[in-house]
Amino acid sequence: MILAIHNLLRWAVLLTGILAIVQAVRGLDGRTPFAKTRPILLAFTANLHLQLLIGLTLFVVSPTVKAYMADMAATMRDGSRRFFIAEHPTLMVAGVLLATIGGVIAKNAPDDAARHRRALIFTVLTVLLILAGIPWSRPLLPSF
Repeated sequence: MILAIHNLLRWAVLLTGILAIVQAVRGLDGRTPFAKTRPILLAFTANLHLQLLIGLTLFVVSPTVKAYMADMAATMRDGSRRFFIAEHPTLMVAGVLLATIGGVIAKNAPDDAARHRRALIFTVLTVLLILAGIPWSRPLLPSF
């Protein structure tokens, strides 16, 4: 069940990330107040944090992870195992950190155009990290 929720929440993360990018692009001219973009950025970051908590829970309770961790030498030689044990968590934690730091940096920019520009840069980089870390070999929608 935790894996299904984690799988489903990825779409909320991606959707809010794309919406945040669109909103930031709209604000690049400086005429759109950053206050209109900030709620979607906060939703994106909140979804990321929730996804991280669910992912960490899954990492702790998953029998697959336990089996992979039992033989780390074999796991690190196998690309698909290594992806779930090392690469996926690393990319996702990096994405959460980047989004969180980016939100603070954007909020503290001197004007709305700069806030949107910084939000755009950090959100695009975060979404790219997330896209690289998503296990696309898994079903696109969970089965409950």
